[in-house]
Amino acid sequence: MTKRPELFSATVMAVLGVAFCSWALLTLPLQGAAVLVLATLLGWSGWIAFSYTRPVRSRRVIAVYLCAVGFQLIHMAEEYTGGFPHEIVELFDSPRDWPENEFLLVFVFGFGALYFFAGAGALYRIRVANFFLWWYALGAGLLNGIAHFVFPLIAGGYFPGLYTATGHLLMSGLLIYLLVRESRDLKAADQREPALAAASG
Repeated sequence: MTKRPELFSATVMAVLGVAFCSWALLTLPLQGAAVLVLATLLGWSGWIAFSYTRPVRSRRVIAVYLCAVGFQLIHMAEEYTGGFPHEIVELFDSPRDWPENEFLLVFVFGFGALYFFAGAGALYRIRVANFFLWWYALGAGLLNGIAHFVFPLIAGGYFPGLYTATGHLLMSGLLIYLLVRESRDLKAADQREPALAAASG
């Protein structure tokens, strides 16, 4: 039977997630902040449900995640060159501004660094690192990709990030599949261990 994991990591990430969501809701255009809040909830839930007890072991999963993060940077390059922060403010007639330098510092450089640090941590099965695998898979990948098909419908034409949104959906779909399969494989391996020990004893 798998030993019940410590709860410290889950608590810390929950607190940090609440702090991040609060910052987003208080400072960013509410429509963009809502996507980030939902992404955080989905990422934390996926992490707890599938990878918290059994952190990822497969290098293939981590390699796909890192490729997805690389694609995230390409996607954000399209957003930046298209003026995404300004355009989303205009699209929803938000009273809040979204400065481009804040977009770059927080979401491109800040989260970009966190994503790659998480990839390194996942190689060593660090529990918290696995949160970011799920944050990308369900939030920055899947949810963000869907949102980028909704924005053009509202705008009535091209919206920054649309051209690379399909790649987000494909990469996140593959990553979700691999993460779920990894969880199931690790669970099955844990269940076989007592039976093998009993047979050999």
